Amino acid sequence: MVSSGAFLFPGLYRFLCLFLGFFCSLPLLGICDESESDRQALLCFKSGISAPAGVLSSWSNASMEFCDWHGITCSVTPPRRVVALDLESQGISGSIAPCITNLTWLARLQLSNNSFSDGLPSELGLLSRLTNLNLSINALEGNIPPELSACSQLQIVGLWNNSLHGEIPPTLGQCKCLQEINLSNNKLQGSVPPAFGDLPELRILVLASNTLTGNIPPSLGSSRHLTYVDLGINALGGVIPESLANSSSLQVLRLMKNNLTGELPKALLNTLSLVTICLEKNSFVGSIPSVTVTSSPIKHLSLRFNNLSGGIPSSLGNLSSLVHLLLTDNHLVGSIPESLGYVPTLGVLTLTMNNLSGPVPPSIFNMSSLKSLAIAKNSLVGRLPFDVGYTLPKIQDLILTENSFDGPIPASLLKAYHLRWLYLINNSFTGSIPFFGSLPNLEELDLAHNKLEAGDWGFVSSLSNCSRLTMLALDGNNLKGKLPSSIGNLSNSLEWLFLSSNKISGPIPPEIGNLTSLNSLYMNYNLLAGNIPPTIGKLHNLVYLSFAQNRLSGQIPDTIGNLVQLSVLELDHNSVDGRIPASIARCTRLTELILAYNSLDGRLPS
Repeated sequence: MVSSGAFLFPGLYRFLCLFLGFFCSLPLLGICDESESDRQALLCFKSGISAPAGVLSSWSNASMEFCDWHGITCSVTPPRRVVALDLESQGISGSIAPCITNLTWLARLQLSNNSFSDGLPSELGLLSRLTNLNLSINALEGNIPPELSACSQLQIVGLWNNSLHGEIPPTLGQCKCLQEINLSNNKLQGSVPPAFGDLPELRILVLASNTLTGNIPPSLGSSRHLTYVDLGINALGGVIPESLANSSSLQVLRLMKNNLTGELPKALLNTLSLVTICLEKNSFVGSIPSVTVTSSPIKHLSLRFNNLSGGIPSSLGNLSSLVHLLLTDNHLVGSIPESLGYVPTLGVLTLTMNNLSGPVPPSIFNMSSLKSLAIAKNSLVGRLPFDVGYTLPKIQDLILTENSFDGPIPASLLKAYHLRWLYLINNSFTGSIPFFGSLPNLEELDLAHNKLEAGDWGFVSSLSNCSRLTMLALDGNNLKGKLPSSIGNLSNSLEWLFLSSNKISGPIPPEIGNLTSLNSLYMNYNLLAGNIPPTIGKLHNLVYLSFAQNRLSGQIPDTIGNLVQLSVLELDHNSVDGRIPASIARCTRLTELILAYNSLDGRLPS
């Protein structure tokens, strides 16, 4: 309907219509055509993708108001142009059409966590206003187009978690506004561009989990604002540049899982900026540098899985902010410095697989902040303090495997309420096993290969309170007597039960069939007698079963055929008789069947 004003002022009405018609017929420089260009570019982009129902329902050819479309942000002042496209985590698949570059005002392109595939269009380099490019967590392939360097305003490049390959374009170093580069978890090759060290605003550089080779560019150490460097999980070689170790801005340095060599720069542990140093799984040699500064901010120090030698410097105790100290699998010798026990913030201390000797300093067992203590596979001696459960109130993981500790297991450990893993394997602990049932968080209890005794087996009944227990290993001790029926009351989550190489006698309790989550059951090398209980067939998840080297008799129960996941069955060196049940043919995953030294007869099942 035409308004009444058209009849009152007919000349003016015709003039306005002619003016607007002329105005909207201008070429691309005109306001109407500029807006229409953006709308058509969006529709073109939509034509190359597939989205779940409703996600792009507002993107309609019938709708002229594209600034109201889902994921679109337009400029505030006319002409209304698209400045941001945000479609993160929308379940979109397809390819990124080159026509998206017709959005000439686009500053932010955020398409992360979708399923975009194919390559990156080289036309992205035409987006001269682009500052934020985030296409991470997709399935993009091909090379990173060198044309991206034409985006002179770029501040953030996020392409992590894709399948990009080829080399990192050195020309990205021409984007002098870059603040963050994250290309991790791709298949990129070649070297780290030295030009990245010349980017005046660069703060974050993450190139981890690729196949990069060559050396770390020394130029990275001269970057004034660089705070975060992650080059981990590549194939980089050479040494850590002194310039990088001396950086006054660097806070996080992650170089793990490379082929780096040489000695650790002395400045590395004496800077006033580094908070996290992760150098594990390389080939560093020499000794750990001493700490000479008095106010180091280092919180996380991981040097594990290298070839470091010498002693642990007592000056590491000067790192008063230290939370994690990981020195596993080196060639460290000498004693554990007592000074480490006085670091008030230390929560994780792992010294496993070294050549450390002597007793553990009392200060280590008095760390109220300690959550994980792993000092396995050394030559440490002595006894655990009787009150260790009180002096380590936050302990979650206590791993003392393969040392020469002796004496009783302290009953005070029952007060270590947070304890999850207790590994005392291959030591010389004696006495009875405490009633660990008061530890509700206990998941793995490994007391194997000590000199422990069973007492009245009451500890088994107490363990029924540990609802998270997944492993119980008591093999290689001096356990005697009969297994209690309460063994069937152990946690339904129990997956590994090791009782071999003891002197356990009597029958196998039929209640063993209640442990339906068992993956491995080892009772070999004992004095067990009587029949194999038919309830064994209830253990449908069992993969490894060994009753070898006992005094079992009777027939193999027909229910053995219910163990369809079974890979290894050892019943040798018993007095089992009768026929091998035909049901065993249902155990199609069997790779080892050992029935020797019994009294079996009849035909082998087909």
